[in-house]
Amino acid sequence: MDESVEIYRKVLNYLYLTLSKTVAAIPFSGKYWLEEVTRGVGERVLAEYGKKLELSSRRPVDICKAYLNVLDREGFLRASAYHLEEEGDSVLVHLSRSRCVYQDFCRGAEKEELFFYCPRLGALQAALQQVLGVEYSTAVEIDVEADSCRGRIFPARRLKTEIVTREGDLLKIAGERAILLPKETYNSILVAIKEYAPHILKTVLYDAGYQSAFTVARQAKSYYSTPLEALEALFEEVKNCGLARVELIFLEPEAGRAVIRCYNSFEVATIRKYGELYRSPRVVCDLLRGMFSAYLTVILGRPILCEEMRCESLEGDYCEFHALPDESEAQAVGSEPLV
Repeated sequence: MDESVEIYRKVLNYLYLTLSKTVAAIPFSGKYWLEEVTRGVGERVLAEYGKKLELSSRRPVDICKAYLNVLDREGFLRASAYHLEEEGDSVLVHLSRSRCVYQDFCRGAEKEELFFYCPRLGALQAALQQVLGVEYSTAVEIDVEADSCRGRIFPARRLKTEIVTREGDLLKIAGERAILLPKETYNSILVAIKEYAPHILKTVLYDAGYQSAFTVARQAKSYYSTPLEALEALFEEVKNCGLARVELIFLEPEAGRAVIRCYNSFEVATIRKYGELYRSPRVVCDLLRGMFSAYLTVILGRPILCEEMRCESLEGDYCEFHALPDESEAQAVGSEPLV
């Protein structure tokens, strides 16, 4: 390989590694923006060479082959290095990693445990989205022994709450105006409720969490095919928002039961910094308890009640919530739709 070409290749890989490391430190939307960059490069290539795309059909695998053939003719790559297979609406892509121009990015991201989206798959992702008008995503599995990549490009929708943008003076999440509420402000609200109506504090926190979680829970249910996938996406959102790190310990969808652990609850941190909410020691994560109840109620399609059985504010290094069917609520609402 020409020395100058090798230098450019290294710089390109350094650029992607730096980008991946940077977005990992962004509190919101890091994975989304990295995927947007890898896909965006493909869109720019399409904008310049897309007119030369010769489609034999609108099958995803044929669109990918047509795109690779264009780049082959333009001297960007060798289409024969790609092995494509059709799997329903998805396309499987096999590549030798040792022959990939992005192998340093791939290996570096794996070694440093950084976000990774394959630029090669991102280009094919862009081609599919442009031709079919369907949102796609990608995933890669590495066979270390064979030093090969097995990529998958598949139709996908994501929770829009992952996407945080700034538009002029406004901060927006999923297109809706949002605010960053300082912990001091949150605590001031609690103190005011505690002073004027202490008997409703627990109920207010639970209901606020419950009501605020319904919209995103409904989105997750519509986007993901299984309760486990939907809950994992929702718990990732809880982490992204800085509320806590959540771990699903147990889930039995048919029985409506689950056990959830929560690390670094923001409600525990608030209590520790600003003082107790209640006269006697007790569990304090009622807002999170309400959110988890709403998540499970929507995802499992039946009234679910979460109880905090263990709280980090009292002992240990995590909070634990047990979920079970809320039979009294089911009887109360009758046939009223909850989801």
